[in-house]
Amino acid sequence: MSHRVHRSAAVVLLASAPLVAAAPAQAAPQRAFPCAVGVQQVSIGATSTVSVSVTCAVARTVEVSLTANGVQIVDLREAVQAGVQQSVSVTVPKVPQVCATLQTGGQSTVVCTP
Repeated sequence: MSHRVHRSAAVVLLASAPLVAAAPAQAAPQRAFPCAVGVQQVSIGATSTVSVSVTCAVARTVEVSLTANGVQIVDLREAVQAGVQQSVSVTVPKVPQVCATLQTGGQSTVVCTP
């Protein structure tokens, strides 16, 4: 896994856990993305924590890019195991919205927080 952090205040946490709860909400791309994707943002005080979760039916490498206000926060590549939810959490100075762009196998999707 490699990643570039473009804001010094960004903290990236990675976690893997077996999928025992309902899968994250499926993104609604124009072309079906082969993995379930969920994005959540929680802002408290002067910081925002954004979590992206990915679950794929088969093992694959997924590229994840997070942007806020047109500025790239994180760009990383995750090896996602079949049936295992892979999560990435990033804490940054407070932002109104974050978008996650995910790519795998020539397919991509963009999911933004409300």
